[in-house]
Amino acid sequence: MARSALSVGEATTAEAPLERALERFRQLLRAKHLRFSTVREAVARAALAYDGHFEVNDLMRELTRANVKDAHLATVYRTLPLLVEAGLIQPTLLSSGERRFYEPAFERPHHDHLICTSCGRVVEFEFEAFEVLQRDIAHRYGFELLEHFHELLGRCEECRRGGPPPDVDPEPQA
Repeated sequence: MARSALSVGEATTAEAPLERALERFRQLLRAKHLRFSTVREAVARAALAYDGHFEVNDLMRELTRANVKDAHLATVYRTLPLLVEAGLIQPTLLSSGERRFYEPAFERPHHDHLICTSCGRVVEFEFEAFEVLQRDIAHRYGFELLEHFHELLGRCEECRRGGPPPDVDPEPQA
């Protein structure tokens, strides 16, 4: 599983986008009459800094590693929908059944996923033809697209060859 590229509270060269993201989060919380607590800020920072797809427990490990006090599982679960609503992260399907994955989304280009059904490897890709085609189809049928998820399921080259699967964790990789 990918790890966070930023410990909560550390400085980074990408500070301007991070500050813009946190300001967007503050605005959403103000509009909902909710507090921008230090724990919510730490959850937002950890989620935005995560390199790849993550689950709630991945964020909890990062918060614990960064010694964030009062970061409880319930707080993380309550904060994630707010981060999604603010556009800072997005849920990803990753065809993993009941497991719920997220990924940073703020100021990132849209992408889709290739997923190996044998080893769980995930490859992110951008393909403008998909985007054009879906807009055309939505227009043809009178739909306004709000969001979409493309996942192409198959078997990676290594798994098709029957050799040992690539060195991946059981969780999907970016």
